[in-house]
Amino acid sequence: FKSTENMPTETFDRLTEDVGGFNNASTWDDFTNYYEVVPANHLERLLFAEADRMGSLVVDADVFASERDVVKEEYRQSYLANPYNRFFGLFAPQTIYQNHPYRRPGIGSIEELNAATIDDVRRFHATYYRPDNAVLIVAGNFDQAKLDGWIAQYFAGLTNPAAPLPANNVVEPEPTGPREATFYGANVPLPAVMLAWPTVPYGDPDRAALTVLDGILSTGESSRLYRSLVYEQQIAAQASSSPDFANQAGNLTAYAIMADGKTPEEGVAALRAEVARFRDEPVTEAELAEARNELVADLLRGREGVDDRANALGFALMWDGEAAAADREVAALKAVTAADVQRVARRYLSEQRMITMRYLPADEAHPPTEPNKNVDAPVKVADLAPVGEPTVLLPEG
Repeated sequence: FKSTENMPTETFDRLTEDVGGFNNASTWDDFTNYYEVVPANHLERLLFAEADRMGSLVVDADVFASERDVVKEEYRQSYLANPYNRFFGLFAPQTIYQNHPYRRPGIGSIEELNAATIDDVRRFHATYYRPDNAVLIVAGNFDQAKLDGWIAQYFAGLTNPAAPLPANNVVEPEPTGPREATFYGANVPLPAVMLAWPTVPYGDPDRAALTVLDGILSTGESSRLYRSLVYEQQIAAQASSSPDFANQAGNLTAYAIMADGKTPEEGVAALRAEVARFRDEPVTEAELAEARNELVADLLRGREGVDDRANALGFALMWDGEAAAADREVAALKAVTAADVQRVARRYLSEQRMITMRYLPADEAHPPTEPNKNVDAPVKVADLAPVGEPTVLLPEG
């Protein structure tokens, strides 16, 4: 969002916000996406701008220092400010994944951010922000022939580095038995527990059944976890579950933040009992229909805008490898049966594959747990592409 060879800093805001649109970006485990929404007659200048920042981004000392401070503050807000976010965002992934870089957040840590250099950033941009590693999605009111001409005009001059893209494909080992871990945190008002299981990557056919299972487990106040742990037994202040499907691996977690005076062991036992029900008996048709309807409704609501549909296509492409996978989502959810839910519960959510985690208040005997840092990964800084003379903003003339 800063300057390029041909655009002074903040030009993207002027090209979008000043004409009634917006721009932003987000970073996921597998990709970073940049997006703009503007009136249709502004499409050409945005294509020029996107090509310019891919081919001639300016990374100078002032921008590097200020943006690093911004990211450090994002880390503090996302992972440190809320005591439970340390558990869910740092401790749980580092425990669930044994080999994969998914076990650390993409944002890294304060120590890693402090250790990063401006040369690291320039080399990262040169390595990954290249035409053969980019996907361009245009959705809305445009003429296809004009779009093709503009893409040829503005992107054709960009070249790929001679070095190939670094390979970053790590296969998680199949669990060999149950595991347990306990973490301690400062300012944790109530203990929390979590059960986790490695499952499947996004593109796996079992994802739909696991998604419906999660819906039955924790969507709404009629869900099994809320009804059992919060409403009936009253042992938890919160109880929920979450499936996480990325490009190369996935997991499903179920957690409870205990009610005052209730023990972590009560929470673990209650979560185990609810998950065992999926393995031992089929879900009811009423539960199945409710979960499917809620999931499909959420999916459709998330595609109402033209930018929402572009996101759906992009996410499917990044996670599944095929943009058209987005068109099969509704049918896949509707096709899930009670037998499918029981089958995936038995296949993936067994006691032998289960990871049990406890998150407890720190005290003098148990100081706050430090998250893992400097997690190893196949791609090292030394593997990044070299950078020649840094790009600078051209003179006004």
